[in-house]
Amino acid sequence: MVDKFRFDNQKKSTTPASTMQRAASEDKAVTKEVDDALREAIESGATDIHFEPMQDKLVIRMRKDGELSVLREIPEGIRGNVTNRLKVLATMDFTKTHIPQGGFFKMVSDEKSVEMYAHLLPTLYGESIAINIQYKQSATMRLNQLGMAKTLLERYRKILNHDTGLFLVTGPPGSGRRTTVYASILEVLNPGLLAMGYDPVVKYEIAGMVQGKLEEKTEFTFAEAVSEMFKQGPDIAYVGDIVNDAEAHSTIHGSLAKRRVFGRMTANDSISAVQNFLDMGMQPFLVTAALVGVVNQRLLPKLCTSCREAYPVDDLLQKEIGYRLPQGTSFYRAKGCPACGNNGYKGVVGLYELFIPTEEVRKMIVAKESPRVLRKAAQEGMSTLKQDGVRKAMAGYCTIEEVLNVL
Repeated sequence: MVDKFRFDNQKKSTTPASTMQRAASEDKAVTKEVDDALREAIESGATDIHFEPMQDKLVIRMRKDGELSVLREIPEGIRGNVTNRLKVLATMDFTKTHIPQGGFFKMVSDEKSVEMYAHLLPTLYGESIAINIQYKQSATMRLNQLGMAKTLLERYRKILNHDTGLFLVTGPPGSGRRTTVYASILEVLNPGLLAMGYDPVVKYEIAGMVQGKLEEKTEFTFAEAVSEMFKQGPDIAYVGDIVNDAEAHSTIHGSLAKRRVFGRMTANDSISAVQNFLDMGMQPFLVTAALVGVVNQRLLPKLCTSCREAYPVDDLLQKEIGYRLPQGTSFYRAKGCPACGNNGYKGVVGLYELFIPTEEVRKMIVAKESPRVLRKAAQEGMSTLKQDGVRKAMAGYCTIEEVLNVL
């Protein structure tokens, strides 16, 4: 239980107008509403809290295991003060109500330190605030706990034996990429190696690894930090986000030295990740020289094993999947029971595919073949994300509808 905590990063304002607004935002009833909502979300392990202004109220919802649920509803009379309370905590300018803003604060208790990243957007009925919750904890998840198929895990572990090159983890935001990266680092880390990482958010701490992130109002960019990290000569390096030319340049060139480099990138599939590097100005021959493999993944709600319901596959669903399934195949749907809070889901399940470029594909990348041609060549002999998803839907881990929706 997180019953006693304090908030860090609060700024003071001395203007008369802001003093009155601050007093209203720190009213005991307002403070209790906000603090109780934050406390409840943290205790439940939520990843996000949304403060959503409606015509006559403020709805507070939290996201857990990918699903949103209502925490409470705030009456219109104190809606603005609740919003201002959050703006005070996140060090936003609460005298301005018509511009997007971002902020940051920490929840600190004897048990843990939780980082809160707040994003504000003016809307029709007031300011909408989304807070992303980051629980800083020690990395303990190992590769064999992620739910990778046995064959894929064996192939991934085999390429991790390479002591040089780039190992990329891709997928959309919220797909569990950091967890996979940290599990990969733990797979190869040993006391004789220098491991360093730079990340926009340090979600996990790894014993024996030097880690950093950009703090508020730093005088250097993420790309500059990554470049300087490589100058320190790590044997294992982690680049937490590759989004621009400078970061791509540092990552690719850093991977050409005798070291393992793990990178995280937003991309729909492995070939899109390769194309991202090319679009950011990297020469194709450098990308192929650096790249060892790409894990592409998704994260789906996991069906509750206590109440999931099986049903047979019909012809329409078989056609949508696109290939023939074994006779008598069943999929599963959510039902709901006390064990899962009556929503039918409990936890999450990962879908994975592993792209290891063959010599033929490397030549095609250098020849600047189209992404469509590359994608077709890459999938030959590879267990795709779709195939992994269909197998897990057949085993009852997730619904087939969720699988098809994320592809």
